[in-house]
Amino acid sequence: MLKVNNQTKLFAWMRWVTQMKIVGVGEQLKESEERYQHLVHMLPDGLVVLLEGDIVFANRAYLNMIGVTRLDEIIAHPMSKFVHPEYLDQFTANINFLIREANPSHFIYHKLLKLDLAVIEVELRAVAVKFDGQPAVQLIVHDISDQIRMKASLHEKDYLYKSLMENVVAGVFVGQKHKVVYANPYLAELYGYTEEEMLSLSPNQLVSEEDLLQITNDVLKGMVEGIEQFPLKLKGIKKDGSIIYLEGNSSIIMFNGHPSLLGTLQDVTFKREKEKTLRDSAKLYQKIIKFVPEPILLSDQGIILYVNRLALQVIGIADATEVIGQSLLEFIHPSDHDTHMQTVENITLSDEPTPFEERVIIRPDGQHIDVELSSIRINNYMGKDVMLTVIRDLTDRKRSEELLIRSEKLSAIGQLAAGVAHEIRNPLTALKGFTQLLSAKYPETPHYFNIMANEIDRITLIVNEFMTLAKPHFTQFNYEPLEPILQSVISILETQAILLNVELKVFYDEARPSVYGNVDQLKQVFLNIIKNALEAMPQGGEVTLSVTTMEDGFVHIRIKDEGPGIPEELIKRIGEPFLTTKEKGTGLGIMISTRIIEAHKGTLQLSSVPNEGTMVEITLPVQDKHLALSLR
Repeated sequence: MLKVNNQTKLFAWMRWVTQMKIVGVGEQLKESEERYQHLVHMLPDGLVVLLEGDIVFANRAYLNMIGVTRLDEIIAHPMSKFVHPEYLDQFTANINFLIREANPSHFIYHKLLKLDLAVIEVELRAVAVKFDGQPAVQLIVHDISDQIRMKASLHEKDYLYKSLMENVVAGVFVGQKHKVVYANPYLAELYGYTEEEMLSLSPNQLVSEEDLLQITNDVLKGMVEGIEQFPLKLKGIKKDGSIIYLEGNSSIIMFNGHPSLLGTLQDVTFKREKEKTLRDSAKLYQKIIKFVPEPILLSDQGIILYVNRLALQVIGIADATEVIGQSLLEFIHPSDHDTHMQTVENITLSDEPTPFEERVIIRPDGQHIDVELSSIRINNYMGKDVMLTVIRDLTDRKRSEELLIRSEKLSAIGQLAAGVAHEIRNPLTALKGFTQLLSAKYPETPHYFNIMANEIDRITLIVNEFMTLAKPHFTQFNYEPLEPILQSVISILETQAILLNVELKVFYDEARPSVYGNVDQLKQVFLNIIKNALEAMPQGGEVTLSVTTMEDGFVHIRIKDEGPGIPEELIKRIGEPFLTTKEKGTGLGIMISTRIIEAHKGTLQLSSVPNEGTMVEITLPVQDKHLALSLR
């Protein structure tokens, strides 16, 4: 309104100035006229005076507008020369219309031409004036080319943004004051509404109450803390009442002078359902694996994802959280790493399980366990392919194999003894008799005869042990308390222990168990084991014997010495015939003891640490009538 009033005053002033010139005011006004002409040339809009259609005056703004520098370049030129051909026919009529209008603020859109014929878009205003006493027309020319271009650009951008919003493959919305003020077609279609229907709904009709409260809190928090963007995860309520899961991002913006929430959303219902299916599948796998009676673990690229209870027992760990996320190679002996990695590569190329292969597992306590592994690829476990590995502990199997081998050796030795021992005894009797006869005949050289007699006695001892292996007599089994059996053996060996400066320590539990067996043969076993322990410490030491009754129905007898121990390379071979660490031993004592204990349905095991000593652990079943019947 201010602009219009100023322009009206300008027209009136220009009319007055022109009229003053035409009527020929006095010289006293010449100075004022020059000052006003200067102001006219300083006007930002173009000003042109036309006399009978020709240009008789133009200010600098109009000269610059049409691309000329001096007024004489266009003086006397018809105005039609600078009118665009499209508007030439209507130019005169439009000017006459503007002159007849009482309000000089009215304008008409026209296109003009520059001197170089470039097009200018303008708004024209016109008033009737006098120039040199003749009727003339005064034009005010306002260049709107830049404005038109800007509007076109804005319109183009508006159209572009509108097209983007309406065609983007995502739901777009603007929320303001608990109302939806904008929703694009994609979002409306997701919800099953039209765009108009969406704008009539409140957010609580579109979003679950819990999610809406969370979003509201996030917006308020963002406004306080200056957080402008945050993710969206919500459950949408469709027009038919069904639920869709939506995810996206949002920003806090100003819209029409008010804080608003601009957001984009994508339908992730299928993704959520697929994830749920994968989770259910994983749970099913885990449930199956959990109850399979085999130690099993799952790994991805060598990283452990899951282990069942039995696998934890093999690895020697109580809590699965200590294993999950670690590399399987951390539990496999370094010597097996290359072979295991090659197996993993082969699994990825086949759907067939690998054959069981022996490996050595290292437990956290440093213990080495012999196992065998078989693996197979499992598809689509939590959306990826993983490796399922079955672990079998070979400890019991190898122990059984060792026992079988030892039993076979015992059987072979028994058969050898049965065929040879009797034949050896007769020559030994003759040799012993003749040795004694010669010793009496040649008393001056007793040394040689003593050596011969000792060696014959040694041969006799070995033959007697052979006979024990060949024909063990375990026919008389009775219920016997264990403590008196052990005490009897300890009484026999106490003197030898004192001579060797060895202290015998004995610990019994409160159970005082009884065993079903042969007293003499059990005494033979304990005598042999304790005597070996004493002889392992010629410089003195301590032998500990402990008796513990376990809940598994067995009594454990442990005999431990503080001797030099048995080398690791020999510990697994102990029990083989003629293998001994003693200078005058035969190596048959452990074999005989093992055979006796096995006949009593028990076990005998040796363990040794170099420079710390050796421990022999014997297990025997405690008194049980059913077991007694089976032993008869």
